[in-house]
Amino acid sequence: MKTGKYQVNILQEGKMWVDGGIAFAGLPRSEWEAFASPDNKNRIQIGINFLLIRGEGINMLVDTGVGRKIRSGRLQTMGLEDALPASKLINKFGLTADDITHVVFSHLHFDHCGGSTENSKEETTAIFRKAVLVIQKDEWQAACQPDEFSRSSYHVHDFMPLFETGNIRFINGDCEIADGIHLEVSGGHTAAHQIVRIKDSQLNIIYPADICPTTLHIDPERREAFDLYPLETLRARNTLLRRALRPDTFIAFSHAHNASFYKIELDNGSYKAISADDNETT
Repeated sequence: MKTGKYQVNILQEGKMWVDGGIAFAGLPRSEWEAFASPDNKNRIQIGINFLLIRGEGINMLVDTGVGRKIRSGRLQTMGLEDALPASKLINKFGLTADDITHVVFSHLHFDHCGGSTENSKEETTAIFRKAVLVIQKDEWQAACQPDEFSRSSYHVHDFMPLFETGNIRFINGDCEIADGIHLEVSGGHTAAHQIVRIKDSQLNIIYPADICPTTLHIDPERREAFDLYPLETLRARNTLLRRALRPDTFIAFSHAHNASFYKIELDNGSYKAISADDNETT
């Protein structure tokens, strides 16, 4: 999608199987299976999506997906054995890892930052070594010293090698990382989870990451089990959806099944997501 300054593309690494009870915490299967059909293992498929922003001398990734460090058997169980990591997906745009100028992390859970590092011989090393790596300082500290609830979501080998590049830019709170590209701390999913907003005179594109991971989560009764602060998630999501009603605003969901931009509309007082690519309504 072309804004006034930037070309913004949604990249999809693949589709991952997750337990439906985790994706829709607090809802019995009899309710969530009506809108998200599970397999015989109680799993549903979600996309692993992230952004590539190009223009004004910038080649920016927003999140980097799971990557390929996970053992092959585990990747197969997750449904990602044939997935293409971020470092390969950018090739179809004529880019290599060294062409990436910025990597912004919404948060440091493994499915959002794992693709920023790779196994090389006996070491794990950073892939985008020339990029400025933008991370909320509080998120980094939480990831380095996770509580018992979060420990399974943070994998230190996904992000610790980034420190050795000397290119990490720690930020505290909201900021404009480049002209028209805004980072806003939402909290909720993690304490310092942030969303990304690309805004200019023509379009407003919002990447809410795990504040609203899929089109199915625009319903306020639906939340993920990994939300550390569910009430903050709900408040941030409601703010997001109100802003998304503007006619110039599009949403890129981090875990939507399809790598599409969506418009948000009100239908009899309820939000609905309409694909801007094929007019599909969710």
